[in-house]
Amino acid sequence: MKKIRAKKGCFARISRRMTDNRAKAAVFALFCLAACAQPVSHVPEGATVYDLRTGAQLTERKAAKADGFYGTLQRNGQAIAFVRYNPHAFQTTVVAAEGEQADSTSALCLRYDAFAGINGSFFNMSELTAVTLVKDDGFIVGRNVSIDPTRANGAVVLNPESVDFAACDTTDTFDLEWEVMTSGPMLFDGEQTFTYGEERDDYASFFGKRHPRSMMGKDADGGVWMVVVDGRFPGEAEGMSIEELTELAHSLGLTEALNLDGGGSSTLWVLPAGVLNHPCDNRRFDHVGQRIVPNAIVVR
Repeated sequence: MKKIRAKKGCFARISRRMTDNRAKAAVFALFCLAACAQPVSHVPEGATVYDLRTGAQLTERKAAKADGFYGTLQRNGQAIAFVRYNPHAFQTTVVAAEGEQADSTSALCLRYDAFAGINGSFFNMSELTAVTLVKDDGFIVGRNVSIDPTRANGAVVLNPESVDFAACDTTDTFDLEWEVMTSGPMLFDGEQTFTYGEERDDYASFFGKRHPRSMMGKDADGGVWMVVVDGRFPGEAEGMSIEELTELAHSLGLTEALNLDGGGSSTLWVLPAGVLNHPCDNRRFDHVGQRIVPNAIVVR
């Protein structure tokens, strides 16, 4: 029987080829891991976004790496303005400016050298004082008074290293927290989605009726959102019910979300663009009709 001999160097070539294939496989695996590790942009579909620090327009890839971005979009006949930012790259602060110190949301933002800001919680419109718990710089400015507890069943809780949204009730005083603003209703808190039924006396006028809405929340990657939905402009901006606002929050990827004061108070401002939404207090679809408010939440 004739023996078959491998040519000289054959095994060496096979060994090198196997080594090369393993190396290529390892490189491909690293490429896949790198692709999977790319940061998510969180840019809503159909939106054009701008850098929160510079105002420069961003691609989705750049938005994924930016400390914050803002933009607007039209969705199902709704005009929506939003800001998303990294809470570790900016400072989030409660601004309490009651009585004679009250002003428009944009003016309060400028007063505190902010990059962005949103109107705060419910207040007495004649006295310009809070009717929910407001804790500013460690001091309690407003307390829960004369408001349905389910309208103040959530809180924005601000500490030097964190921004959180938590369900609460009107007896909570948040003694250990640095800054707090209670508002509501709470939409969801990471564990449950809150529902508000038609049996409520105020369902038709508040929960179930479309209004301008302001909302804050947080997504799974820790990004904080400020969102305003315009309303009271038939054909241009209808507003949203609380249920519709909850659906919007879910669609943006939020895992925690809290409704703030809405209606004519709803205002979202950024530097340098100015007021992003169309405040309705002047009954014109423009950026001018801001309401005087005694509190806000700003990003510095």
